Amino acid sequence: MISSTLTSYPGKKVVKDLGIVYGYDDKLRPLRGITAISEYLDQAILDLEKNAEKLGANAVLGISFSMMDKALPAVIGTAVYLEDEE
Repeated sequence: MISSTLTSYPGKKVVKDLGIVYGYDDKLRPLRGITAISEYLDQAILDLEKNAEKLGANAVLGISFSMMDKALPAVIGTAVYLEDEE
């Protein structure tokens, strides 16, 4: 699965836009104080990719991060199906 903050991907073309997907880390809030933020952002990205796969995507583009609630960081992006450019 390609996951990128880019809105397009080098050498690939978007052939299907499958919609907006999101992901978050649902660990218990008390655990967040002892875990590095990078760990739960990684988990949020994995959740995002899982939600994109359910739609038939092979990539998520335009990923952005929401850190307004540090106890529940979220990521959002566009699930797409990419193919090689010719």
